[in-house]
Amino acid sequence: MTAAGASQNRRPPRLNHKKSRAGCQRCKARRVKCDEAKPACGGCNRHNVPCVYVVNESPRTASNEASLSPHTTLPIDQLQPNFKVAVNQVPTPPTINDPVATDDLLDLPETRQRRLLELRLWHNYVTVISVPFQPSSSTAILPRIWNNHMPQIAMRHDNLLYIIYAFSATSLLRNAPEDAELLTAQRVYLSLALRDQQKALAQFHTQAEEADALCFTSILMTMNAFGSLQERVRHPYHPPTDMLRLGIGACAVYEEALKSARKFPSSKIVTFIENQPFFCSIPRMFDEEHRGPFVGILGPKNAQGVYEDSELWNTDVRQAYEYTLSYIGTMYTAVLNEENLHQICTRIAAFALYVPKKFVDMVEESRPRALVVLAHFFALATKGSAHWWVGQTPMREVQGLRRIVPLEWQRHMRWPLVMEVDESDDAAGSFATIVFDFFSLDTF
Repeated sequence: MTAAGASQNRRPPRLNHKKSRAGCQRCKARRVKCDEAKPACGGCNRHNVPCVYVVNESPRTASNEASLSPHTTLPIDQLQPNFKVAVNQVPTPPTINDPVATDDLLDLPETRQRRLLELRLWHNYVTVISVPFQPSSSTAILPRIWNNHMPQIAMRHDNLLYIIYAFSATSLLRNAPEDAELLTAQRVYLSLALRDQQKALAQFHTQAEEADALCFTSILMTMNAFGSLQERVRHPYHPPTDMLRLGIGACAVYEEALKSARKFPSSKIVTFIENQPFFCSIPRMFDEEHRGPFVGILGPKNAQGVYEDSELWNTDVRQAYEYTLSYIGTMYTAVLNEENLHQICTRIAAFALYVPKKFVDMVEESRPRALVVLAHFFALATKGSAHWWVGQTPMREVQGLRRIVPLEWQRHMRWPLVMEVDESDDAAGSFATIVFDFFSLDTF
């Protein structure tokens, strides 16, 4: 090539542009001029990416706060201070040890194969996954949220969109466990969802709808984590602590996002929780009265009201056991009260959200009492087996825990094993018999 030709092909230097104080965050990061169009600038529209503006407004008064819509923006000084803490709680996507989580694969190319795969996953969510979520009352609020509002929010928030894809892949894998495309999709979209959940949380200062997306993503992550247990290898058996730890991170995000969502009367997540008995009972969920049927696992107390087992002399350890057993006690009461299947499954999914971190640590240490407590959770979770993402997992986990619980603690496994057998027999009305047997078994 001649010098003249090279000169003609050389691109002209990029000219400096007038700095914009009101441009979007993405244009500022790329150091390009932003046309400041609302709700999305031209550059973000052209690249089909979220457009985020930092809002510096004066604080709203109580009179105009009620008029906020899901798309209204909040000034930075109204953010919850704990959001920085919550960002660090979000589980990081797999990287080095996960061959499908490389940067190349996480930057999915636009291909016909990808479009067809995502259409397949979306169709499965709309026609299969969201259908069973029916309310117990005559209202149709919950189905509208699952079938209409959640997909609409996902169209604008990739963290929710990607977890829907991952959850749908988990669903389809039930009938095609060897499908390589679905296995890859499940892992890649979960990694993308985790990555974008971190991003959305770190940048949470714009649309109120982001709070809905953060909360719904957290809920679906726990359901997907439980559903994924069906595929795991249980020989040799290890407790599913990854699922529990993901729930701890999801809970940190959920609780902080929910605080902000309550600022907006039209928030979908607020409507969602206000129409379900479980979420309304959260303030008293860890009360002592709930763990009454299971106090035998903690052992006797002396005359001073102190547990005789020295393991429970540590306050953090004792409270972790007590809170977890109280939660399990609410599940036990819900089954006795014949709550509908959807509500039972809500309690199953939320276990990972609300279980104390210290309890998860003790499960990971294979402490016998912690393993027994976890077995009681899975025993009650068998009552949700009609939902695909619960399925036979609770029975398998109870059997796995039985194999690793020390001999001297096996007597505490009798009730979980009776529950597991009852569910496999599918005997109508037999739970009443198990309630009677529970108090007659030598578990205390």
